[in-house]
Amino acid sequence: MKNVIVIIWALILGQLLGYIGGAVTSLSYSVLTMAIISVIFGVIVCVLPHVMKVGTTSSH
Repeated sequence: MKNVIVIIWALILGQLLGYIGGAVTSLSYSVLTMAIISVIFGVIVCVLPHVMKVGTTSSH
């Protein structure tokens, strides 16, 4: 459930950043393009902790 919430927030914040970025740079704003990019970054954020998990070692 936590991963779904992360992807939803990534989608919302990605749309916001895409709209503001498009307005500042006078470029066109595409909802579909920003949704795809946002979901990709959301999935990366969800997968990254599992990839970077380091095993515990003993210092004995």
